[in-house]
Amino acid sequence: MFLGGTCMFSGYSLCVDRIEFENYGLSGTLPVELGNLTGLRYLIVEEGTTNGTIPSEYGLLSDLVIIDLNFNELTGSIPESIYDLPILFQLDLNDNFLTGTISQSIGNLQFLQLLQLQVNQLTGTIPESMGQLTYLGVLELFGNQLQGSMPPSVCQRRDINNGMLDKLTADCDLNDTPFVNCSVPDCCTDCPF
Repeated sequence: MFLGGTCMFSGYSLCVDRIEFENYGLSGTLPVELGNLTGLRYLIVEEGTTNGTIPSEYGLLSDLVIIDLNFNELTGSIPESIYDLPILFQLDLNDNFLTGTISQSIGNLQFLQLLQLQVNQLTGTIPESMGQLTYLGVLELFGNQLQGSMPPSVCQRRDINNGMLDKLTADCDLNDTPFVNCSVPDCCTDCPF
């Protein structure tokens, strides 16, 4: 029996901690109702044909530590509410069809260690607030429509500058259009496309 965010089994109250579908080819849309699973910590739905948008209700799941929705067919923008998740350490949305910009609010994700947004259709510039992500070890942004310069505060987080960021990718090759100014190896580690 399902009762909102609690599952009852033989009189015991159990909390759903993890939803994981890796390599299952899951299709359909992400249900808004997952936002009722208040104890959810891991949301992993990858390598399928899941489409539609990411429900903003997921930003209310304050226990989430991993959102991994890569290699799907998701559209729309990244909900602003996602940037308020207090203990999120992995946001993996690469290889979808996400649009819009990366919000300055990304700097709120103070425990974020991995951010993969590559191969989407994101536009605009890379927010200066990404430089506030002190635990960030992987930042992948290539294969989008981002432009401008990599913020110096992000470059200062690189491991070569005694920071934790050891993988930083963007569309930084001079032949990339649009182009993100990010020198290798002083800031970016690679310009994949």
